[in-house]
Amino acid sequence: MKNFPAYIEFFTKMASAIFTLLLGKLLYDQTNSLWAFATAYGGEFLIVTLIQLYAGSFADRYAPARILIAINALSVSVFLFLAMSYDVLYSVSLLIAAAMVYVFRPFYRTSLFVLVREISAKDELKVVNGRMTSASQLGQIIGLSLTGLFLSWYSEIAVFYLMTLIYGFCFVLSLSIYRRRRFNTTAEAQEKPQQLNWHDFVDFIKSDRAFSVRLASSFSIAASLGGFYLLLAPLVAAKFSDDTVWLSWLSVSYASGAILSGILMKQFHRRFQSLSSDFHLMLNQGISAVAFLCYGLFEQLLWLPVMLFCFGASTTFAAVSLSSFLQSRTLNGVAGRTAAAQNILIAAGNTFVAFYCSYLFDWSFDAAALGLALLILVLMCFFFGVCRLYPESETEATRTLATE
Repeated sequence: MKNFPAYIEFFTKMASAIFTLLLGKLLYDQTNSLWAFATAYGGEFLIVTLIQLYAGSFADRYAPARILIAINALSVSVFLFLAMSYDVLYSVSLLIAAAMVYVFRPFYRTSLFVLVREISAKDELKVVNGRMTSASQLGQIIGLSLTGLFLSWYSEIAVFYLMTLIYGFCFVLSLSIYRRRRFNTTAEAQEKPQQLNWHDFVDFIKSDRAFSVRLASSFSIAASLGGFYLLLAPLVAAKFSDDTVWLSWLSVSYASGAILSGILMKQFHRRFQSLSSDFHLMLNQGISAVAFLCYGLFEQLLWLPVMLFCFGASTTFAAVSLSSFLQSRTLNGVAGRTAAAQNILIAAGNTFVAFYCSYLFDWSFDAAALGLALLILVLMCFFFGVCRLYPESETEATRTLATE
């Protein structure tokens, strides 16, 4: 059962990648500008921020497996309806489908965050989260590949049927998780913790500065990763003569590093248990800053796939270490709200870097790359300072709140 959340992450990331590519292709084909992507990111940020406030509360109030069952059942129904009525609703079908994906994404993220925390022992969190990250990257790669294949060989209708099948698998997995947890746990274990609210969550992060600092660092990880995806196509156009083979090669290099590090997380965790989430954060930010500096300073980048492989691996280590720290440190009654706050910060990081790079890209690609490297270096120095000021060691305030 511990692998089921990774399977759900795989399929939902595949679905998300499909519609990210579809919308991105439509926007870029119509505008030939990065501002289209920035607008899409900005719209997603507004949606995520508003919905996460409810998604976090839902994950704390109800069993996360039941939430997954509900949204997967609804997704299957909607996508099957859109596939069967495409000839009538063709002008709005894609928008309705995209809205479904973006609206439900916050519920998936918060529910899976809480579910992993509930079914995993503390010393297993990094291993389970590593599998989740590998599944996420693999799902994205397959989703992007399937989208191009289905659009070339079939049509948008085939994509809708594919989405129906994907969410059907997720529904079966969610139902299986719910049944196993229902019959394999005691009544005491199934009871939800004391109900807390957003005011309690704010009090908690105020009392535990170490926790709040690491939570805020999600913004920095998202900024570097969002910058990578945003500048990938312009990088190939500017430095590799717009060769689509290099687009695939660079994407696979990054994803391979992320997937392999996630698969080997158990072995790395055993050997390097003493390394903190702060170390992984600084390593990731340093590698990403160097990569973006190379984007802008060098014309010959044939060795770049090796660096992007390291970038992908370091991103997995940073994200997994951070998620595991937050899952183990947060209070029972606000775990869903912790996931919601982190997802809002991730969306904010993606949105900020999208507008920031789009503005610099109007000058040149090199300006966007160097400006992004400077931004990452500033964030790296900031979080290095505040992490030293508030180390990971547990505070007295946290211990008091946790025992109440």
